[in-house]
Order: sequence, then C-alpha cells, then structure tokens
Amino acid sequence: MARDSLDELSNIFTSQGFQLTPLAHHNLGSSNRLIILKSSYIELLGWEKEKQTQRAEIAHQPIGLDALVFRTDNANACYRQLKEAGFAVNPVQDLSREGDFMGNKVLVEFKTVRFSEQPIPGLRIYFCEHLTPDYVWQKQWLTHPNKTQDLQKITIVSPNIKETATRFQSLLELADNQLRFLKDCVQISLPNITLWIQPQDSPKGVSIERVSLNQSASDTVDFIIDHHFLTHTHSSLGTHL
Repeated sequence: MARDSLDELSNIFTSQGFQLTPLAHHNLGSSNRLIILKSSYIELLGWEKEKQTQRAEIAHQPIGLDALVFRTDNANACYRQLKEAGFAVNPVQDLSREGDFMGNKVLVEFKTVRFSEQPIPGLRIYFCEHLTPDYVWQKQWLTHPNKTQDLQKITIVSPNIKETATRFQSLLELADNQLRFLKDCVQISLPNITLWIQPQDSPKGVSIERVSLNQSASDTVDFIIDHHFLTHTHSSLGTHL
C-alpha cells in the first residue's frame, strides 16, 4: 500500500534492482505499478497526489505490507463457495486498467471477490480472477536487474497461530497435509508459495511481517521486504508506517 506516495515507493524498489511496470489507472479510481514474478506479482497500490481515492476499502490503509490476494479461476464459483462456507463476501466486482501489449493499447481485466467483513481480522484479503493474464505476465517485465524471480514465502504474525492457520484452511479449502504445525510456527504450503504464521502479540493483531523473494526456486532467500526495508531505504516514508 503506497497511498499517495506511489512515486516514492516505486523509487525504493527501482533503486533496489526491481523493474516495475508503467503506472496504470484502475476503473475504480486507484493506480498501481507491479513487480512481475514467475507465478505471482507484488502490487504497489495507491492514488495520485492531491487526490482522494474513490476505493473505500483502501482509503484508510497505512503505507506498508497490506493485503494477500489469492488467484481463482472462476470468481463466480469462488463467491458461491465462500458464501456457502459462511464468509461475509461481497458480490463479484469487475476491475480493469489500461495496459500495453505488443505495442497496442489494451484493457487488462479482472474479476474480484472481496469481503464485507475480513475473514482474518487485521489482514486485507480478496480473490482475483485474471481474465487477460497474458497482458500481465509479459516477458519484458519478468527480468529484474537484481535477478529476483520467485516470491518464496510470506510471513504473517498472529497472537494465535493455530486459530489463524485454521481460518486460512477454511478460507482456501486446504487439505490437512498442506498445514504443518510446528512448535513456534505453522507452515501452509500453497502451489507456488509458503505462508509462515509466527506468534506475536501486537496491537494490530494479525498482520504481514515480511515478504521473502529469491532468484530461483532452489535458492535460499535473496531479498526481504519488511518494515525495515521500507523505512530505512527511503526515510521520507517512515512516518506513514
């Protein structure tokens, strides 16, 4: 989440060897730039300076690691399943932004499933169906000067790691063997990433602590994005976190 500091946050990542997609604008009033990785991406989301966002769900989010977005192949089916499971889910929403593909102007389109009440308090979570994935995972955006290719794991902190893990299992319809309960953490294995849930008492409750990236799937962690990275790489963002 960049709020109205999207340019400043983009400069942080560019200075650390990431290639970002050009600035784009959503039909809902927000703007973004992306760090495209092999099977995922990091979105820098905000709005232009001197403007107030039209998206109520992000209007008051602080700058920093903000949301988990899970991919679905069928947003309408995802909505029905979540509703039947008892989650406070909103109707499917159409989202789009402008883009370029092979020298042509294109419309990058999505369907999103959001919640009226977050399934895990403290985390902003939603599901996204990519209708035009080729417009997002373009070869030209997959090469970063720092050689980063993969999003390896996301570390989440929680005052009750078992409760949070169980909530994720219900939300994502995970099999028992996808969860590994250890003494001081719970590991959740997804097809392209691992979620680590670690204990921590915090006024914020459950939150995203850090994101770990690497240069290949077999590498150890090569890069970590966390509060320290954001505040010490560019001090002008520090007061917003």
